[in-house]
Amino acid sequence: MSRTHRTSIVSLLLIVFVLGCGGRKIRPQVDDTQATVSTDGGSSKQFVDQAMTYLRDLDRYPAGKVKVEVLERMNRWLMSQKLDPGWQPDPMVAELPAEIQSLPGLQDLDSRGFLDQPERFSSVTFRGSEFDFLVGTYWAKSISDWIKNKQTPPADIQAFLDAQRNQTLEESQVNDLGLAYLLFDWTVRHIHPVRPIELEEGKFAPGTSRDVWNALQLTEGDAQERARVFILLCRQQGLDAVAVKFGQGDGVPQVVGVAIGQDLFLFDMAYALPIAEKDGTGIQRLSHLVKHPEGLQAMASKNYKYPVSAEDLEHVTLLIDAPSASLTQASQLLEGVLSGDSTMKVHVDPTSLKDRLASFPGVTDIQLWTVPYQAENAITKRLSDPQLGPLFQVERWVYDTMTPFAIARTLQLMCKFEDQSQQLGARTMYMDTRVMERQFRIANPREQLEMLAVGGMDLPDDPKVQQFFLDRVRKNVLLWRELASFNLGVIALGDGQHDSAIFFFEDGTLKEFPNTRFKSAAYYGVGRSAEAIARQDDNQEMAQKAYDFYTDDDDVLSPYRRGNALRAERLPLVNAKEEPAEEKPMKDSDMTDSAPEPKDEPKDEPASESEASPAEPEPETES
Repeated sequence: MSRTHRTSIVSLLLIVFVLGCGGRKIRPQVDDTQATVSTDGGSSKQFVDQAMTYLRDLDRYPAGKVKVEVLERMNRWLMSQKLDPGWQPDPMVAELPAEIQSLPGLQDLDSRGFLDQPERFSSVTFRGSEFDFLVGTYWAKSISDWIKNKQTPPADIQAFLDAQRNQTLEESQVNDLGLAYLLFDWTVRHIHPVRPIELEEGKFAPGTSRDVWNALQLTEGDAQERARVFILLCRQQGLDAVAVKFGQGDGVPQVVGVAIGQDLFLFDMAYALPIAEKDGTGIQRLSHLVKHPEGLQAMASKNYKYPVSAEDLEHVTLLIDAPSASLTQASQLLEGVLSGDSTMKVHVDPTSLKDRLASFPGVTDIQLWTVPYQAENAITKRLSDPQLGPLFQVERWVYDTMTPFAIARTLQLMCKFEDQSQQLGARTMYMDTRVMERQFRIANPREQLEMLAVGGMDLPDDPKVQQFFLDRVRKNVLLWRELASFNLGVIALGDGQHDSAIFFFEDGTLKEFPNTRFKSAAYYGVGRSAEAIARQDDNQEMAQKAYDFYTDDDDVLSPYRRGNALRAERLPLVNAKEEPAEEKPMKDSDMTDSAPEPKDEPKDEPASESEASPAEPEPETES
């Protein structure tokens, strides 16, 4: 390996290592120039424009510093505004249970500014402020704009849409429904239900473990967290979407309804499929399903009944997702001044939405959804737990520091995939992360020490201390490689590069990291990629591969199994395996639920068994 290439790899390694050792002194400073701000001189709106500029440059600066700048400017702008002394919170807030109304996020909705995180969090994480809400909304706007401009529905969905045109829907409504499907499909390909780590089990109700921004950043979420991401994406494109709960019991909602015309079209977030029409195709309407409950049979597979009954359809409750920050007078004023590239939907008017949906056929009740407010409290709950608190700090270190992986993830959320003239894209940053780990892994200990020295690290002479440094670097870069490989598969699947997606899911993730938390998600990714090739080319071999990956996930608790079983049965050109049909008892958990190596990277050698699936990275310590 040349000294020059070795130095470039080490520069990436040092970012990973130094940040992990508490090295936080060297940070790029945010350019405070107003040259890019298009606003009348002296106008208070310049503060909003500056704040949005910081959000657009989140890949360039540490998120903690961006948070400070964004909240400061948003609040300076708000101080110049004249608040309406007669403004009242939405009446639906008063209908919430008392324990929900008492949560911090629902206080002072008429008069408060954009809240910073609680002081007790400041020493461990900058998260927990309303910056999280703003950055999550910005990501959702960036993603939904990219989907609208770059993606088209698959052939089967397009055929269904064409059949609705000028018959049941107007042209603009057909377009809205097509966009809703694309936003749904992005959600189920990017937000993955993973089995919680043992320490988390039983500590969070469904949907409350992660707020929306956190689910987006980690690419993780159960059916309710998926639903919330999908609803936010729809909101950014002017589509009204709500969670749908069937029945009068305490069942957990796993369906989202998108309002098109005077009806709700239904998408199942646990199955990762739209609720189909009777023949197993298209997207079902609530009004038709309520009148014809036998249509539910389209969602049943050989081994699994669909967890909604005809009796459940007699009582349909719509749940409005309205985060606490979206209910403030401040967010209402802010949405009124956002324009152009900065346009975002940051305010929610629940009563207006309720009034629109109340007349929809089949709807019996409409409420504010309590899950968002409980999810906003997830950080407090984690940091107050002696075991989950340190794990959350490690998570923040993985995703919020200026490492190649964290920058790549931010670029991915901003849909900046390809290299620009002065900026690397998400693909290149992920590939650099993979190369970084491989080059360090194949070097012997002496070469590894030399690589660190070449990069400028002044290592002590004590062999034990040197070994500590080496062990830490090895562990950190291996975790980044696992995450980078999986996300490269996700990007390739979204771009229709299905051979590449199969490589990164199958070889780069499953073979290299057989114990990865994303195992079931990678099986799903291979299945989706192979299915796309099979349908496009009438490829029986790929159809069989898709069937095998949909049905061979050996995790009996995989949240994908019900939707995957249905996908497998709908595949053309396959020979189904003969297995005894045994319906398992329903549980609440059931409700929630090879391409060539790129030429610019040498062929990877498989990681040793001891390195195959790293545990959580070590928390930050001072060194």
